[in-house]
Amino acid sequence: MIQQHVSSRLAAASGAVFAVLLFAAAGDGSYAPVREVLATFALGLAIPFIWQVGTALRSSAESAGLAGAAVGAGVAGIVLKLASGAPEVALHEAGLRSGTPTYEAFTKLAEATTVLSLLPLGVFCCLTALVAFGNGAMPTWLAAASGLTGVALVANSAVVGASFVPAMVLFLLWSLVTSVHLVRVASPRRRAEVGVVAR
Repeated sequence: MIQQHVSSRLAAASGAVFAVLLFAAAGDGSYAPVREVLATFALGLAIPFIWQVGTALRSSAESAGLAGAAVGAGVAGIVLKLASGAPEVALHEAGLRSGTPTYEAFTKLAEATTVLSLLPLGVFCCLTALVAFGNGAMPTWLAAASGLTGVALVANSAVVGASFVPAMVLFLLWSLVTSVHLVRVASPRRRAEVGVVAR
């Protein structure tokens, strides 16, 4: 039981680390090998966080299906975001110069993949909000924030060719806040307090 609490808290905390590291890795938007490695590591941490969100949502058999769909959409979005780094690495490893047609094509491919990743991430947040409103797995204010973040992500994903994705920054903020909430809920002391109230 103690090991389960620890693993739950670590998975929940990975969301906060993911948000902070990915924001830091963005830097000024230019390419740097260290920031690319940092971003890849950060995105890897998003997967256990998304899984923990899904675990928190599965409070009943009725919500298990939507919770699973939310996790699937979230992981799909993270995989697409991971893939967006490949064109940037490739063009810099090949030593392509800025301004050439090939360089511009690879850059647009990276940007397009990032924009595409926003749609499944938006679905993840919207489904999280839907389930949380239905079963109370999250506070109402956090469920509402999930819904607003999801709508922003879906709207931003519709802007084809966008080089600026403000909804991703909102998603990072939501991940940070949700991570802190899940860590508190998963703590043994907090569980004990909830148990006392339930009695």
